[in-house]
Amino acid sequence: MKKTIFSLVLLTVVLLSFQQAKAQEIDLEARTAKLENFISKLPKMSGFINLRYQYEKDVNSFDIRRARLDFKGDPVKWFDYRLQVDFASSPKIIDAFVRLKFSPMFNVQAGQFKLAFSLENPYSPLDLETLENSQVISYLSGINDLAGSKAAGRDIGVAVYGGFFKQDGYNIIDYVVGLYNGTGINVKDNNKHKDITGRLEIHPVRPVTLSASYYNGKIGEDGDLKPRIRYGFGARYDDGAILLRSEYIKGKTDQVDSDGFYVLAGYTFAGKIQPLFKYDYMRKNLGDENSRQIHYLIGVDYWPHKMFRLQLNYTYRSFIQKEKNNGLLGIMMTARF
Repeated sequence: MKKTIFSLVLLTVVLLSFQQAKAQEIDLEARTAKLENFISKLPKMSGFINLRYQYEKDVNSFDIRRARLDFKGDPVKWFDYRLQVDFASSPKIIDAFVRLKFSPMFNVQAGQFKLAFSLENPYSPLDLETLENSQVISYLSGINDLAGSKAAGRDIGVAVYGGFFKQDGYNIIDYVVGLYNGTGINVKDNNKHKDITGRLEIHPVRPVTLSASYYNGKIGEDGDLKPRIRYGFGARYDDGAILLRSEYIKGKTDQVDSDGFYVLAGYTFAGKIQPLFKYDYMRKNLGDENSRQIHYLIGVDYWPHKMFRLQLNYTYRSFIQKEKNNGLLGIMMTARF
């Protein structure tokens, strides 16, 4: 009888201990799930450094082209944000925006971000094949703009974007329409006018992109506004190995008409090496023949690791005044983290 009672007591203790352990395990899993959920809502930090060397006319120099920290977060499926800061010269905000994602066809972005203009401007320095942007992109897309804006292709405003006819993981049509200050990054507007711009992309098949862009804005202060108008067309073929991209842009800045185009070709082999050639044509002032400048670029991109890239570019720059012709050698190492 005593043995039976002892066995029952022992069995009860074991069952209670098992239930307690199970409850603790469930509680631990719940706590872990809550922690993982909390961590998933924290900003995700990344960044990169561009270290550059240039040689031109017996003058050579090293510099830190970019040094950026990038913070991104998506606390809920319909909302995300980004803050990107560059520390290369003096700290400055590059991107600072939020996005409300209502549907694949209609979303809203507000803050400081890339202009909805041109095919090449949306490329980040991590994606751009050459050390610098094409001339016409730089001068007419807000990077080193003829309107006086040096804004890394960005401005402050609001945009709507989306896509239609999704198939096989891509949209046949993508669009962006934006309303901006028109004065560049990290500054307020200096007039009552807002600049409007838009880009339409058509992808008949996955590797092919056909693009059209338009920009209509004003520069100057109220009472002395001058036109800043650009439009462009571009095409791209990129299947992961063969790359072909070309774009033509024409613009009016105050009373000066400008235009330019580029043709870029590249081929990636072994998944790591991409030789490049680019013909880069620019006329800053169609009324001045001497403003014509042509760049002939040959280069190679090499990825020894997915977090590291080495770029080599040689550019021969041709002018109407042949005595100004010169060559520029550029080497840039990019480290991501």
